Amino acid sequence: MTITTEKESYAAGESIEITGVAQSKITDFIVTVRIFNPVNNLITIDELEVNNDGTFSGEISTSIGGLWQKDGTYTIIANYYATQPATTQFEYGGMISAGVKDEVKDKIPEFSTIENNENLESIMLSDYKVDYELTGAKIIRITPDIEMKSLIIEIETYSDGELRVTFPKDVIDTDEEGFFILVDGVETVHDAIPNSENWSFVIPFSYGSEEIEIVGTYVIPEFGTVAVLILIVAVGTIIMISAKNKQIFYPKI
Repeated sequence: MTITTEKESYAAGESIEITGVAQSKITDFIVTVRIFNPVNNLITIDELEVNNDGTFSGEISTSIGGLWQKDGTYTIIANYYATQPATTQFEYGGMISAGVKDEVKDKIPEFSTIENNENLESIMLSDYKVDYELTGAKIIRITPDIEMKSLIIEIETYSDGELRVTFPKDVIDTDEEGFFILVDGVETVHDAIPNSENWSFVIPFSYGSEEIEIVGTYVIPEFGTVAVLILIVAVGTIIMISAKNKQIFYPKI
């Protein structure tokens, strides 16, 4: 038996195309395919039907982050009846080609579809509530750029990941030209899904990314050029010192 992949390397989120040939078709038996990541952890198992001529093929879905978060060499091992297992390898990770697949749109046609997700978080921009889901990173700061009509989201990453966020159209909007999404200054593949009041974005990023910029044709002017939102990770005692009289004030608890 032999097995191979359509390409030698795949981008994060890109499906893996598998083809192979068994010695012959054996009734009621299928090919079992197991895929191991670069540290030899089993991440998926699939079963493929064998055609009458002994060939088989299939498509393995992947994800950005999750079980597929490690970049490197992945190994496929295929078993069929009593034949010798077949093995092949491929490189996986990064944003080297396809990026996020269109199927993402089916998962969140609008942000309300994930409001009950336990990983959903909320922050406030001015008087607006912003819901988001983030994997592989944490948000440090969101800053509007009035001149560029954009929102700049600073992040700290610990793996490849994905930001799913919904902004009210009163915060940022666009005309028929659509949005530009930049990750560290480079335009990236993304999804922008509108409803009557909001824009929902699905934005992938790679490990080491520091800044996501969403560029539209309008950004809320009330933010001003220096207003920022800072998410405090550690909770500590806040001490305010008066510059006039040097008194120290402790906030009430």
